[in-house]
Amino acid sequence: MERDKLHSRQLDERESSVLKALVYEHIISGKPIGSRSFVLKYSFSISAATMRNIMYDLEKMGFLTQPHTSAGRLPTDKGYRFYVDSLLDTYEFSMNNSSNINEDTLRREMQIDHMFSSITKMLSAVSKYAGIALSPIPDHSIVKHIELVPLGENTILFIMVTRMGMVLNQKITISSSFSHDDLHAYSKYLTSELCGFSIYDIKKDVFDHLRKNKMISSNDEIALDIAELALSKSEKANLFIDGIENLLYFPEMIEAHHLETLLHLLKKKEVLKYIMEKNIELDGVNTFIGEEIDGEDISGCSIVSSSYKIGNQNVGSLGILGPTRMDYEKVVPLVDYTGRMVSDLLTKMAK
Repeated sequence: MERDKLHSRQLDERESSVLKALVYEHIISGKPIGSRSFVLKYSFSISAATMRNIMYDLEKMGFLTQPHTSAGRLPTDKGYRFYVDSLLDTYEFSMNNSSNINEDTLRREMQIDHMFSSITKMLSAVSKYAGIALSPIPDHSIVKHIELVPLGENTILFIMVTRMGMVLNQKITISSSFSHDDLHAYSKYLTSELCGFSIYDIKKDVFDHLRKNKMISSNDEIALDIAELALSKSEKANLFIDGIENLLYFPEMIEAHHLETLLHLLKKKEVLKYIMEKNIELDGVNTFIGEEIDGEDISGCSIVSSSYKIGNQNVGSLGILGPTRMDYEKVVPLVDYTGRMVSDLLTKMAK
């Protein structure tokens, strides 16, 4: 009964201060925290014995764990969650450029894949963890140009360029024969009619609207059939990762079960891609600590992520993967700023 009460009650001000300081100390040291040295370093006006009692209560409430009877305490996922939530309560979200992410470099990138490769490299370099990003969902891209290129008998390469610099390629086989002049005419028609629409809107109603036009020619019908066939083959967002090797500098990450997690992520990126796809639906910065990450394949890690937008539509996500004792005080503003900057940049590119 007493234990249930301990688990359910709120932390008092002193316990809260101790827990936040203890988590911070473990983040920077990576070592179990002992009561005597902890009291001396953080100048708490209590004895080492009182500190031990507070730590004992925090352990019983699930915020701390003790690896061995004689060892100091370590934060649990619940302890990290309390610490991160306390940071978010006082953190002011803004577009201040304190992250050292080079926006000018991203503006110079003409292709979207190059841009997101640069984003993950920057996130990794600044954070010293692993940068991760999911490129925009292609269906939200605005068409800029369409080109049909002959590949052989009855085979066409459908190339679509979007305003954001995405290049979508699909190989199409059709039953009728065609000439170079035919493909040039199809390309010109499709570009004139589909330019300025999103791929989503084109598939939803633009094709139908064009076909209802009484003035449409048989060649125009063929062009629309080619485009509809190409766009029916669903394009998926690409996952970018940089800096996984940074995590090997943390001693706990080379322990067998944690190292197995990293190797699994390198071999099967679908796990991380699935997590980042779910994060697209969430607004703002979100943190997932240890077991909170959706998937048993990730152990001892945390993800700080942010969705990004084109206009008001969430279209992708980016973030940082690190050990559970990552420097959240640095990482949260970094991910927040980068997500907002990418949203602003893509929105301008899409106009």
